[in-house]
Amino acid sequence: MGRLLSAAMLLLLGAAALLVPYQGGPRVTLSGTVLKNPKPAPDFTLYTAGNRPFSMRELRGQVVLLFFGYTHCPDICPMTMYRLGEIYRALGRPKDLRVLMITVDPERDDPDTTDRYAKLFDESFVGLSGSPEAIAEVAAKYYVYSKRDERGFIDHTATVTLVDSKGMIRIYYGQEDIDQVERVVEDLRFILANGGSF
Repeated sequence: MGRLLSAAMLLLLGAAALLVPYQGGPRVTLSGTVLKNPKPAPDFTLYTAGNRPFSMRELRGQVVLLFFGYTHCPDICPMTMYRLGEIYRALGRPKDLRVLMITVDPERDDPDTTDRYAKLFDESFVGLSGSPEAIAEVAAKYYVYSKRDERGFIDHTATVTLVDSKGMIRIYYGQEDIDQVERVVEDLRFILANGGSF
């Protein structure tokens, strides 16, 4: 169900890759779902390890890859975070690229647990949590669906959102996109070379 909703969301937001001119040079084909009409990434304040407040606005000037998941997830979440780690390291761990994971399971994932989980995939990754109400509000702002079943598993939107250095949502990556590590690396190489936007 979550995957179907993710796919539907991507279609609604304007699917298809976009050809982007590179300062008068060759045109670059970006993967994922590139928004033809980028929109500002909603700000939020959640908490990372040590209950330290962490706001999206702190990252202005950097490219952000944002993923909603949870630490008890048996498959999609660890695989997505693993891929993000591969992508980050393939780029040489750039300081102007940040990876955030926001839990969709705040009842079990406190800030320390979520941040510790994110750092399993790279020590620079940041895990965020908060109250159930705060998480629900942030998830809604980013069009993320989640629903817990009777076994405690959570069906949720599994896209990765790319926010550029100007604080604009530019690309949504589905699972099929994230699995194409080399293509995402090329996207990010191009974006970072252009000051974090395009």
